[in-house]
Amino acid sequence: MDCSLIEKLRSPKILDMSVFDWTTSIIGAVLVGKLIQIKDWIAFILAWIMFGVVAHLIFGVDSMFGYYIGVNEKPVRDPKRKCPLIK
Repeated sequence: MDCSLIEKLRSPKILDMSVFDWTTSIIGAVLVGKLIQIKDWIAFILAWIMFGVVAHLIFGVDSMFGYYIGVNEKPVRDPKRKCPLIK
C-alpha cells in the first residue's frame, strides 16, 4: 500500500484528529494574526477554528472536530488503510 506524503504527515492523531492539521492551522492563524496585527488572540484563534468548521460544512467535508461539536456525521475512514509516519 502506497501512501502519499500528506497521508503520512496526517497519520499521528489525538482524539482521531490529525496533529499535523491542527498544527498547520494554528501556525497559519498566527501568521495571519501577526500580518493584520491582532490584539485579542483568544477570540481570533476561536474565530479561525469556527471559519474552518464553516468551510468544511460549505464544502461538505465531514471532520472529527465537526463531529465532536455536533455539526456533521462521523467521517468515514478505511480502517485497513494505515500510513505510518515512520516505518
